[in-house]
Amino acid sequence: MKLVTVSEAKSRLSALIEAAENGEEVLILRGSKPAVCLKPVSENDLMMVPELSDKALDGFDAEIEADRKAGELRKLGDTPEEAIRALRTLKKRRA
Repeated sequence: MKLVTVSEAKSRLSALIEAAENGEEVLILRGSKPAVCLKPVSENDLMMVPELSDKALDGFDAEIEADRKAGELRKLGDTPEEAIRALRTLKKRRA
C-alpha cells in the first residue's frame, strides 16, 4: 500500500490512479491521519441493484401499488443517507 499526502496526491493523481487500477491501494493522508483510499474497482463494486427476475419485479411493483392504495407508503428521508438509516431502523424493529 502506498502512503501519500494530499499535496503529493494532487501533483501525482494520474500516476496514483494508474497504480490503483493496477491493483495497488493508495492511502491518502491529511497530515498524519488517513483520509481516503484509492483502490481498484471491480464489476461487483458497480452492481448497485441486485439482479431480480421479471416475476420478482412484478411482485414488487404490485406490493408497492397495494401499499400506495392503502395509504401505507411513507417518505424515508430527504437524502439517501437518511433513507438508509430509516430502512435499518425498520429492519431492526422487524427482527
